[in-house]
Amino acid sequence: MDVEAQEDGVLVKILAPEGAQNVAVNTAIAIVAEEGDDLGSIDVAALSGSTTAPAADAAPAPAAAAPAQSAPAPLHAGSGRSARELLSPAVAFAIHSQYITNPGDIRGSGPNGRILKGDVIEFVKAGRAAISAPAAPAPAPAASRPAASKPGAAAPRSADAETAFLVQALEPSVLRQLAAQELARRTTTVQVPAEPLARAAKTGGAAAVDALAVRAAALALLQVQLGGAGAGVGVAVDGGRAPAVAALSAAASASVHDLAAEIKSVRAAGQAAGSMPAVVVAPEGLFTPATLPAAAVVVVGQPRPAVSAAAAAAALDGALEALTGTAKRPAAATAATKRPAQVVDVHVISTSPAAPALAGRIKSLLSSPELLGL
Repeated sequence: MDVEAQEDGVLVKILAPEGAQNVAVNTAIAIVAEEGDDLGSIDVAALSGSTTAPAADAAPAPAAAAPAQSAPAPLHAGSGRSARELLSPAVAFAIHSQYITNPGDIRGSGPNGRILKGDVIEFVKAGRAAISAPAAPAPAPAASRPAASKPGAAAPRSADAETAFLVQALEPSVLRQLAAQELARRTTTVQVPAEPLARAAKTGGAAAVDALAVRAAALALLQVQLGGAGAGVGVAVDGGRAPAVAALSAAASASVHDLAAEIKSVRAAGQAAGSMPAVVVAPEGLFTPATLPAAAVVVVGQPRPAVSAAAAAAALDGALEALTGTAKRPAAATAATKRPAQVVDVHVISTSPAAPALAGRIKSLLSSPELLGL
């Protein structure tokens, strides 16, 4: 089965190669380091032979704080923990929200003793939970001076803290879906015909497509202002977890051929810009909401079939005729077999109110690439 890493990083060593048989549960299968770590200093042998049990001669842990002074730490599933200790996000949040300080006493009814949400509810109902709840707010005193807080009382947690815990407890697939929704909320999408764009970029490939987008964005910026954004256009370069941005000189006046050569050069050098340009041309899927630069991001997608009104009507007619058992009409069959036109989606990701106008101007220029000075 596939195992998805919970964090980004660098794969240092594969401990259980593909096709390995009888790998014991809780056995480390790979070592992942943080981006930028000194890989030469990692003791691979020690990590490969590590176990989840604490060493017998390890120093005792410091005494825990009094239950009334702190809430229990969030519990998450991790490698090297038994089935009983692998808590789902719902169970972890139930323990966290109920301020249970003795989750180890909960008897799990799931497979291999795994704790379920119902087990937490029954544990609380039975009165066996040791709870460290925040102190209730004291009534306002008659005097004008504020009342002193009760010693040892835990401060109530804010809604932001609860939200942060919920986000941390979410599965990576859910986080990716939320990130995609956030990008969609900031995105203005326009469609341009694929054939003229492909002809213009025929000799230069992907770099030529980016050069056309850079040139179109630079010319569009002469007519559309993005508020307090900077000037000029740049391209995203490989920067690891947070991609860097390289500025392009004279994007509004250089030819597409020269821009394609410059794009190849700056991406090979990986040199980041000293100041952020107003628009960044980037590959599809490179940025996340957390790594978006303070600029409008332009993404040119891959050609795809366009769905015309005639083709949609023909498909609907065909489906209805199949349901009713009637013969297909010749016009519907002709429309259905006709090769659909190709379009390219151009996305402008920005929170600026002028983003739709910028996207519309870029669409006009990319739809007629001969205007870009090939």
